[in-house]
Amino acid sequence: MTTNVTLTVDGPVARVLFSAENGIQLLGPETRQRLAGVLGELEAASGVSVVVFEASGRVFIAGADINELRSLNEETAYANSREGQSLMNRVAKLPATTIVAIHGACAGGGCELALACDMRLATANARIGLPETGIGIIPGWGGTVRALRILGSATARRLILTGELVDAATALQLGLVDSVADDESALRTLVNNRVAIILNRGPSARALAKSLITDFEGPPPEAQFEAEAQAFAACYRTSEPNIGMTAFLEKATPDWHRGNVSVTPSDPA
Repeated sequence: MTTNVTLTVDGPVARVLFSAENGIQLLGPETRQRLAGVLGELEAASGVSVVVFEASGRVFIAGADINELRSLNEETAYANSREGQSLMNRVAKLPATTIVAIHGACAGGGCELALACDMRLATANARIGLPETGIGIIPGWGGTVRALRILGSATARRLILTGELVDAATALQLGLVDSVADDESALRTLVNNRVAIILNRGPSARALAKSLITDFEGPPPEAQFEAEAQAFAACYRTSEPNIGMTAFLEKATPDWHRGNVSVTPSDPA
C-alpha cells in the first residue's frame, strides 16, 4: 500500500501530510522518494519558516516496509541505511522550525523522522519507539545517533535495547515528546497554538538559533552515522533479520537461540 506525501504551503507555514488508503503509513522506497521531492521543494522555498509533519489514518508512521527490510542483504542494507540517514538529515537541517504531530503509533523510521524534528507533539494514545531489535536489526536511519544526542544514554539504551513502544505519558517523561494532547482534535489545536507562538518570533533569529543549538550539540556526527550504517549492514551477516521478520509476519515469537521461529503468539502489547 503506497503512502502519499503531500505538501501544502500557506504563507510562512508548510504542512507535510503522510497518507495511505489503509491508514497505515509506511516509509517504503516510493514514499521516501516522494518525501525527498517534498524536502527539495522546502529547501528551495522562500518565506517558509515553520514546517509541520503530520499524518492521517490509524497511525502516524508505522515504520519502514517490512518486505523491503526482509529483502536486504549486507550490501543493500548499508545503502538503505545511508539513504535513510540522508533523508532524515535533510529534515534536521531545514532552517525552518519543524514540528511533528504524532497520533497513534510512531515506530522505527517514523520515530527517526520525529527525532529529526525540532518539536514533537503527541496525542495521549500515541505509542512511540524504536522496535528494530525485535526483528533482528537496529535503527539505521539516524535513530541510534539522535536518540543518544537528544534523549541521553539511559533513555536511548532503554528504547533501542528493549525495542518497546512507550505510551505518550512515558514519552513525555523521557523527553521523547514535549507536549501531549487528549485526542486528535486537541492535537490540532495544540499544533496551531504552537505555530502561532513560533510565528511571533523572528524567523531569521529562529533559524540562527537552531543552527547554533545544532553546533553546540557537538560536531556533525558523520562518523557516527557511518558507524550506524556499518552496524545496520552487519545485522544481515547473521540469520537474525530473517528470524525476526519471519516471526513478525507470522505473528509469532522469534526463537533467536535455536535459529528458528517459535509458534507461540506474540504479545500484541
